[in-house]
Amino acid sequence: MKYSFGHRARTVVGSLAVLLALVCSFGARADWPDKKIITFVVPFPPGGNTDLLGRIVAKKLSDSLGVTVIVDNKPGAGSMIGSQAVAKSAPDGHTLLMGSIANVLNNFFYKKPSYNIETDLIPVSQVVNVPNYIAANPNLPVNSLKEFIAYAKKNPGKASCATSGVGTSPYMSCELFKKMAGLDMLTVPYQGGLPAIQDVIGGRVDVAVVNEALPYIKNKQLKGLAVTTAKRSPFVDLPAVSEEVPGYDVTSWYGVFAPAGTPPEIVKKLGAELQKAMQAEDVKQQIGNVGAVAVGSSPQEFQKFVKSELTKWGKVVKEMNIHLD
Repeated sequence: MKYSFGHRARTVVGSLAVLLALVCSFGARADWPDKKIITFVVPFPPGGNTDLLGRIVAKKLSDSLGVTVIVDNKPGAGSMIGSQAVAKSAPDGHTLLMGSIANVLNNFFYKKPSYNIETDLIPVSQVVNVPNYIAANPNLPVNSLKEFIAYAKKNPGKASCATSGVGTSPYMSCELFKKMAGLDMLTVPYQGGLPAIQDVIGGRVDVAVVNEALPYIKNKQLKGLAVTTAKRSPFVDLPAVSEEVPGYDVTSWYGVFAPAGTPPEIVKKLGAELQKAMQAEDVKQQIGNVGAVAVGSSPQEFQKFVKSELTKWGKVVKEMNIHLD
């Protein structure tokens, strides 16, 4: 009897220990993001729209989760360097990516991308849509997109287009515009939209195709010609490129990704927080200053959207035969 009681006691104690471990484990998961700092990787240089929008989202996440969220700029290779860093990070919800349409485009621009967007990253929430702008040097002798197309055709090989870097949405916007409008025009990629804008203002390049141009158009440092989205922007009185080039549409978007393997409950929590953040009036006002429109989708909605973008741009890039390696 004594042996039986001791054996039973050890069995009960062992069961309690297992149960306690499970409870503690659940509590640790439920308390995410605990006391760690969340690193929000922006794969472009400071000062551009990706950086600005990333900081707005990071601040809102910091406030809602009650933890420090720091922005870490890791530019290079059209966002691939920063994106790869996140893809290789621990999948614990403490490293996130401010991704964009560039993540989709680079999947096709490079024969061997440094990460796989479909298997190495998890879509959490699409946060905004934003147009790219075609904006000219104020002294360029054109006042509309139609006039610029005519100007470029009269100056084959001489007209030039500045973009925020290879593999980006503005780069795709410029290349697609050239193809669909039948233009022989030089594409000049920069490390970010701001250097591209500065060289257009300085007269070294004719037009900029970037999504940071809105403030410069409003203060007359640049001459706005068109937006690249299928429809006009609510933030500025400019025509859509499609009004002169039927069928043209490049909508730049940004969204948050997590490393593959991040627990579903963390992804769900992040998605809910981001959806709530993008409906906040202060956030809408801040992103509206750069011409962005709030989205705030669920992880499932964003995953479906990313798949549709992969299908769409895979066909376009193949038809255009664009390779960057």
